[in-house]
Amino acid sequence: MRPLLIRIVWIIAPVLLLTDCSTSNRVIQQATVGSDYCTPVLSYSYNPAYAPRPDIDAVLQSDTSLTKHYSRHDLLMANATGVLPLLQELSRLHKGRSDEERLERITKRLQIQQRLQLASTELSSFAAEIDCEGERADQLATYLDEKDTRRVRRLTIFSVVIGAVTTVATALIEASNPNKIIGISGGLVSATTGGLAAFSSNKSVAFSHKRNLLADLWNQPEQSSIYPPFIWYVLNEKSFSNTGQTSIGYNIRQRWQGYVLEEASKKQQDLYFGPGGNYLADDLHIRANMLNQLQSSVRSINQDLQALMLSLPD
Repeated sequence: MRPLLIRIVWIIAPVLLLTDCSTSNRVIQQATVGSDYCTPVLSYSYNPAYAPRPDIDAVLQSDTSLTKHYSRHDLLMANATGVLPLLQELSRLHKGRSDEERLERITKRLQIQQRLQLASTELSSFAAEIDCEGERADQLATYLDEKDTRRVRRLTIFSVVIGAVTTVATALIEASNPNKIIGISGGLVSATTGGLAAFSSNKSVAFSHKRNLLADLWNQPEQSSIYPPFIWYVLNEKSFSNTGQTSIGYNIRQRWQGYVLEEASKKQQDLYFGPGGNYLADDLHIRANMLNQLQSSVRSINQDLQALMLSLPD
């Protein structure tokens, strides 16, 4: 009976524990093919004429015609989108009734609206890239989670089967010593496999993000090589945050530190904000979480953009 029990174990174990191992490796390799596919195909160049001006306060102090018609918040958004000079030109136009004067005002408003529409497109495009990166991380994290779930299921089934086989074997064997040996051996195997099911498999996957959308928010440089100048200005101008004391970008970083990366090691931080590496499922979930927070903040800029568009004269 003992050789029979051993043969049963050797038959069941490979089936339950090694099923689709090679298939899983192929899936992981396929999942990492075409990494960084969220990166824009074209590299965008931004017109320096629309770059935000650093001396906005000096401009507003010297030109009071703007502050009479627009709030400071709207003027900061105008500076962010690059339409502040156009607003200055529009404010200097007299409200004449001649066709030429009307045409000049209409032309100027159209120029402003076109630039604001382009800014809206920049927002949507960048938010879409962030969303894509978040989905890419979440997709692989879900795959690793499901793989670990299948592993736990197989270990649990294996533990139950071994327990059942041990019970049957000990019931059929009359001799005392073989009975005890089989019972103890089966119990140890069952307990071991059941214990393994309680632990994560620590399966990792190679995940690349050379164009790391999180890095600049974390490192807080003065200029960003990834973010459009318009978006980077809004994220780093304190007046756009609810408190006005710290910038939106700084607040995002603080939330990451306090809620997401509170227990993250230096190695994990280098992983999240570097060019990539081997990610566990939990690491991928954390990265997706940070990207989702960033995307929400970027999309919320549309509220400020809409406020500026509504404040434009008819």
